[in-house]
Amino acid sequence: MTNPLRSMATLANVSTLMFAACSGAVEDRLQRILDDSVTRPGVVLPGAIAHYNGPAHLPWSGAAGLGDLPGMVAMRPHDRFRAGSVLKTFLATVTLQLVEQGALSLEQTLPALLPGSVTSKIAGADQISLRMLLDHTSGIPEWVTPEVVAQVMAEPGRVWSPEEAIEIASQLQPSFAPGTSWSYSNTNYTLVGLVLDRAGGRSWRAQVREGVLERLGLSSTRLPEPGDLTIAGEYAHGYQVVDGAAVDLSAVDPSMAGAAGGHALVTTAEDLGRFLEALLAGELFEDPATLAAMKTMVEAPHESGVPHRYGLGLEEFTLPGGVAVLGHSGSTAGYAVMMFRIPACDATLVTAVNTSDLFVNALEVFVPGVDAVTSGAR
Repeated sequence: MTNPLRSMATLANVSTLMFAACSGAVEDRLQRILDDSVTRPGVVLPGAIAHYNGPAHLPWSGAAGLGDLPGMVAMRPHDRFRAGSVLKTFLATVTLQLVEQGALSLEQTLPALLPGSVTSKIAGADQISLRMLLDHTSGIPEWVTPEVVAQVMAEPGRVWSPEEAIEIASQLQPSFAPGTSWSYSNTNYTLVGLVLDRAGGRSWRAQVREGVLERLGLSSTRLPEPGDLTIAGEYAHGYQVVDGAAVDLSAVDPSMAGAAGGHALVTTAEDLGRFLEALLAGELFEDPATLAAMKTMVEAPHESGVPHRYGLGLEEFTLPGGVAVLGHSGSTAGYAVMMFRIPACDATLVTAVNTSDLFVNALEVFVPGVDAVTSGAR
C-alpha cells in the first residue's frame, strides 16, 4: 500500500545497508546491521531479512530476530513475506510488454482503455494517459484513506473489489490537474490492473505469472487470488503495533490494494533480487527503448526532503552522501520491503522487515545512517 521510504527511519536503514553493500566484508556488515536493528531499545521490529548480490561476491542472504512472535520462531533468510507496493514494478513490466506487442500505448487515455462505467467516475479521465497512471502524474486521489485502513484492521479477511476502490476515490477531490504534478496514489495501479485485464484478455495476475514469474523461474513468488489468505511454505508473520501490542496482520486479504500491492504479492528477498536484476538488464523486454522509457523519471517530491524521482513503476532515491538507488519499495499491513540496485557499485540489495511501524525513534536511526553513507563516500 503505502511506500515505506516515506519514513525517515526506513531511509536510515536503507542508507546504512547501502553503505555496507558498497564496502568490504559485506556479509559481516549486513548481518551486524540486521542483528542491531532487531535489538534497538524502544523499537518494535520483530525480524529483518537482507539479500545482497554484487561483484566478486556470491549472492548472500541473512536474517535476524523473529518471524513468529508467539512461537518464538527465528526469521529465516528464505522466509516468504508480503511485499506491498513492490508489486507495482511487476505490473509496470507486464504493461510495457503489452506496449511492445502493440496491444497498448502509453499515450492512450482512459476512455480508450476502460469502459465508461469506470471512466465516468474519474475526474478528467479524457486527459489521463496510461503513462500518467504508471508514473503517478494523473492527479487521481488515493483511495486507501485512514478510514479504509481502519476497516482493514477491523476486518482483515474482507474481500475488496477494484470497483470499491474507484468508488471511494471518486468521492475525493483530484490532487491536481492531470500531468501537472506528482502524487503517489494506489488508485493509479488499481486502474492499471483493470487495463491489463481488458487489454491482455486475462487477469493481471495471470499475465504477471507468465510474463515475469515463470519466465524468470521465481518459484518462491506467488500472487494469491482474492479470498486466499494462505502463504505456502515457511514465512514471516507480519505485525503492526496497536495500543502497544504487536498484532498479527499476515492474513489481510490479497484483494486489499490488489494490483497496487498490499498483500497481493508473496515473495522472498532472493526472488526480488533476481527480478530486479533481470528487469534492469533488459531481460524482460524485446526492445532496449522499453527499459529506457521505464527509467525515464519525473521529479517526485518526498516528505523527508530526500531527492526522489519516479518512472514507470520504478523509483530512484539519492540518499544522504549522494548514493543513488533504483528499484521500488513497498509496505503493507505488517511488512515493509526495499528492493534496490546500487549502480555505483553494481550491486543489488533487498531488505524486508515484518512490521510496518518504522517511524519509531526515527532520528536515532536516521542520523547514524546518514553518517555511515557520507563516511563511505569520502
